[in-house]
Amino acid sequence: MIGINKEKLLNYARTEEDKLFVRRLMDKAQKSIKGYLTFTHFIDPHQRAIARQVLHELGVKYLFDGGYKDAERVTIAFLPDYFDYNTDSETLEMVRNDPSYPVSLVQISYKKNQYSRELTHRDFLGAVMNLGIKRETLGDILVHDEYSQIIVLTDIADFLENNLYQLGRLSVDVKTVPLTKLVVPALKTTEKTTTVASLRLDAIVAEGFNISRSLASDCIESGKVYLQYEECNNVSKSVEEGQTITLRGKGKIVLCSIGSTSKKNRIFVTFKKFI
Repeated sequence: MIGINKEKLLNYARTEEDKLFVRRLMDKAQKSIKGYLTFTHFIDPHQRAIARQVLHELGVKYLFDGGYKDAERVTIAFLPDYFDYNTDSETLEMVRNDPSYPVSLVQISYKKNQYSRELTHRDFLGAVMNLGIKRETLGDILVHDEYSQIIVLTDIADFLENNLYQLGRLSVDVKTVPLTKLVVPALKTTEKTTTVASLRLDAIVAEGFNISRSLASDCIESGKVYLQYEECNNVSKSVEEGQTITLRGKGKIVLCSIGSTSKKNRIFVTFKKFI
């Protein structure tokens, strides 16, 4: 990190909160250089985009881990030099076997009755947050039939076991289970085939999320849109087949296929939307 321009790194941050995050990254990186394996709390896709840029500049070894492949919320493990393994999977296994590994899996089970409904991601998140838990201590929430699994920082696992008894009118059973018991639910999706004027990000976001093109542009420029889980502020960025687009507060779509051009010079596309 000798010779690194801190002001240059802070330029990757837009807000004071982002600047604080960048400073924390620099502190963690410094500890890893001194030979310590260190971790962050859970970060969102916006913070992950910042982290990629900052850590590339710092030249430190790191990995993202949210408990399973394709997790949206992840921690960052800062790797000291002795974590020198041939493959990413070997490195990840070594990190997860380290006594300082900070991630646990909490399972919340309940029994439906004739008056109850299926609990949703919002229900589980709301119940946990109402206990005073900070969002940064929570990873992804994986919802199943009559139970949910929440990836958390180990520090709060016991607290949840001892303090979460109900979700709405339903009694729940909360316990910590091994991370190897994590079950990724089958994703529910719908498909839509339509036409777009171009493959620009603003056009794809507008059509994929059923919003106006001007609103799509505003969302992109304000940092609410992620292309391949990285924040993208370029409205004219070309979207490629197979890429994932997330709009904060609206969900996630995949541009599944790009077809031929219509007589009106519009492009046929197929979206997959996660519900």
